[in-house]
Amino acid sequence: MPYELNKHHLAVAFSSGALIDAGKRVVFEVRELGRLSVSSGAIAASDPLVNPNPRAYGENVPNGHHRVSVAIARFENGDERIAFARVSFTTAAPATWRMAAQEGQDHANLGPDVYFGYGVDSGTGCFMDPVAGKLLAERMHVEDEYCRTIIDGMEQTYKHTRSWFEFRPSAKRDENVICFSSGFGDGSYPSFFGFDVQGRLSVLVTDFLVLEGE
Repeated sequence: MPYELNKHHLAVAFSSGALIDAGKRVVFEVRELGRLSVSSGAIAASDPLVNPNPRAYGENVPNGHHRVSVAIARFENGDERIAFARVSFTTAAPATWRMAAQEGQDHANLGPDVYFGYGVDSGTGCFMDPVAGKLLAERMHVEDEYCRTIIDGMEQTYKHTRSWFEFRPSAKRDENVICFSSGFGDGSYPSFFGFDVQGRLSVLVTDFLVLEGE
């Protein structure tokens, strides 16, 4: 079976609870980062410093301004890592989950514990409307040092081992990018769409694979 989101870990994390993972106590804190502007009915996730214009996921999402939050795992040694990032499209609790995939990616082709994920090479992940991705790629093409804007913005919220930043690539457009530290850093990370009991889209969650336990 392909990799599955640990629903218990997720529930504990976004309730600001605590659990024992790999024999160590982990306490969670939830932080609201802002609202993601969606205008195209689509959403994407990537490392914005490496892949500023990612392909959208295949799931249609509602347009509007949607809350983005992160669940921060605090370990006994004081280390803090963003374990999960979430976009909430409604307030309904998810009842079922499906791994987020781009066009051409078939879940049937996944082996045991394998997943579709986006690559991170700068220790940073994000959510964005694909429209924002095109604007960001254009901005980075014109301004060689625009990456510095993102890096400097992340530093404004930095606390040892995690940070975040919300910005608009174009002052003339409402579409924005909300980025955040990616767990323990570089790697490949899966995302999952959650649906309520009536089958309606509720949330999108990225799992940064911070927790080890079952």
